[in-house]
Amino acid sequence: MRKRIEFSKIKVLKSEIADESTGGNGENNPGSDVDMPDCGVEFRLYGENLGGYGPQYASVVTDEMGNVHPAMGGWPEAVVAFNVSEVDIPRVLAWFNDDYQGVTAPESALLQKNRSAAVHAALKGYLDASASSNLFTSPFRLGWCYHFKDGSRTALHDIGVMRAFMSAPRLPIVANGLTDKYLHTRAQIRNVPGRLQCRFIPDVNFSNQSGRIAGIEVFATEQAPMYDNNANVAGIRSITLDGTPKRCWQYDHYTAQEVMDRAEGALPFRRIASISYDEIGQMTEFTSVPLSAGTLSGFTKQPSFDSLTESEGNEPPIAGASRIRLLTEPLHLDYPEDEKSVRNVTLRGVFPRDKVKFKLYGSQHREKWHLLASARGAYIRGLRGIRLRWLRVEIECDMREGDFFEAVTFEFSL
Repeated sequence: MRKRIEFSKIKVLKSEIADESTGGNGENNPGSDVDMPDCGVEFRLYGENLGGYGPQYASVVTDEMGNVHPAMGGWPEAVVAFNVSEVDIPRVLAWFNDDYQGVTAPESALLQKNRSAAVHAALKGYLDASASSNLFTSPFRLGWCYHFKDGSRTALHDIGVMRAFMSAPRLPIVANGLTDKYLHTRAQIRNVPGRLQCRFIPDVNFSNQSGRIAGIEVFATEQAPMYDNNANVAGIRSITLDGTPKRCWQYDHYTAQEVMDRAEGALPFRRIASISYDEIGQMTEFTSVPLSAGTLSGFTKQPSFDSLTESEGNEPPIAGASRIRLLTEPLHLDYPEDEKSVRNVTLRGVFPRDKVKFKLYGSQHREKWHLLASARGAYIRGLRGIRLRWLRVEIECDMREGDFFEAVTFEFSL
C-alpha cells in the first residue's frame, strides 16, 4: 500500500538551526555567492537527429511536456530483425495480420531468445550512440556553480530534473517483412536525443565581476534507466499512438514515476562542462553547452562536485540558505490499530536533495521512539521486518528561498 502525507494537513514542529561554522553570515566561506549578481543562466534539452538512426519517415516530434523539436524532422528509427524457425512462422505472421487460426504450437524458446536479443540490441545501440554524441535520452538532475579565479567554487545550484521523456521509448513498427525465415522490421524509437543548451541573461552588475569569476561549471547526475537490461520482450502488440492503432514491439519497463524517482534521488553530481566568463557574455541565445568528446559515454570518469570541493579543503553550504529542522507528529497511516511494515519512504517537495538528512522513527505506543533508518537524500528504501503502529519522520536541510517540503510518501504493508 502507498500513503501520501501532506505536511500542510498534519502538525509539524519546525525550527531553524544556526550555522556556527560561518557565524551566520558566510564570512568564513570564501566561495560564497550571497553577494553575487545573477548570471541569468537557463538550460533546455533540444532534440536533434542522431547519425545512423534516420529518420526515413517525417513526423512532428513532440516530447512529454508538449515541446516540439523541429530540428529532428522525425523520430529516430532502428532495425529489429532476427531469424525465425519454421514452427514459429504462423505466430510471427499473426503478429501482423491478427489471424491466429493456424497458430497451434506454443512459441519456441528460440523465438523468445531471438526477439529479446534483437529488441535489446536496438535499444542499447540507440542509447550508446546518443551517449557517444553527448545527447541525453533519460531524465537526470542538473546543477551549476560559479568557479572563481582563486580556484574556489560556490555551492551547487541544483536546478532539478531535466528531461524530454521519463517513459521508456515506444517502438512502433513502420515497415516489416518476413523472407526466408528472417523477420526484418524497422521501428521508430519514440524518444528525443537531446542536446543540452543554455543561455545567459546576466544581471546589470554582473560585468563588475570580471576580475573575480573564472566562469561557471555545469554538473549532472547519471541518467536514470528506463528499463532493466534483462527485461522481457513480449513480442508485437497493437497500441494507440497519435490517436491511431500501431503495432509496437513490447518490452517490460519501469513506470514513469519509478524513472522520475530514480532521477530525483540520483547522486553524485559530476562536472560535464565549464563555461568561461567571456563566453557567458556571448551566449545570450540558446547555445549548446560545450561538452568534451566522450563526456557522456565516459560519464563515471568525470570528477564529482564533492571531490572538487573536498580538494579545496571545505564543502560550501548552499548560498543564502538557512538550515531547517522538521519533525512530524506521530503518524498511523490511517491504520491506528494495526502494526505496519514500512518498505520505502520518499520525501516530496523542492529542496537540495544532496543536502537533506532524512530519518524515520517508530513506536508501538508513542512513548519510546526508536530510530529505524536514516539516509542522506530524499529516500529511505529497503526496510524489512520492522512492524510498529506509529511512525514519524525528521528532516534536516539547508533551505534556499522558495524551497519547501510538500509531503512524505510511505510504502507499507499490514
